[in-house]
Amino acid sequence: AFQMMDHLGIAQYITRIGLILADNDAGILADTKSLWVENAMWQLLRALMEEAMVTKDWFELHVLQNFLIDGMLYPLVFDRFDRVVTEHTGAAYSMMNEFTVEWFAEASRWVDGVMKRAVQESNENKVHIQRWVTAWTPRVQGALKPIADAAFEEEGGNAIDEISDLLTTRADKIGLDI
Repeated sequence: AFQMMDHLGIAQYITRIGLILADNDAGILADTKSLWVENAMWQLLRALMEEAMVTKDWFELHVLQNFLIDGMLYPLVFDRFDRVVTEHTGAAYSMMNEFTVEWFAEASRWVDGVMKRAVQESNENKVHIQRWVTAWTPRVQGALKPIADAAFEEEGGNAIDEISDLLTTRADKIGLDI
C-alpha cells in the first residue's frame, strides 16, 4: 500500500512540474493524455501498463511493476535522460527530480529484499519468480525502446542495454537470471 501511494505521489509531483512548466495551463494535461492515448511511441508501454492492471497474482504484479518496470523506467528517465538534459543546460530538471531519484534508490532496496526473501524461501517460489522475470523482461524492454529511441535517437538501443545491465545486477544479487 505504501509503494502504491508513493507511485501516486510521484505521479502528482510530475504532474505539478508539468503544470508549472506550462504556466499552470491545464490544457497541458489534455495534451499529455492525448499523447499517451494516441502517440505510437507510448503504445507498447500503455498496453503493458493495462495488462499489469489486470494481472491477477499480486506477487507477479509486484515483480512486474516494482522490479521490472520501475527497475528500467526510473533509470531511463531519471538517470540516463537526466544526464542528457543536464548536458544541454537543463540542471533544473535534476533538481526537480531529486526526490524521485532518492525514492527509487530506497524503494529498490525494499523490492530487492522482498524478492530475495521469497526466492530463498523455497525452490517453488524461485521457479515462479524466475518464470515471471523471464516472461516479462523482454516486454518491458520492448515497451521502453520506442521511448529510448525518441529520447536518445541512435543511442536508444544502448540506453536500453545500459538499464538492462543495471537490472541484471540487481537480479543476480537476488538469485535470478535476466
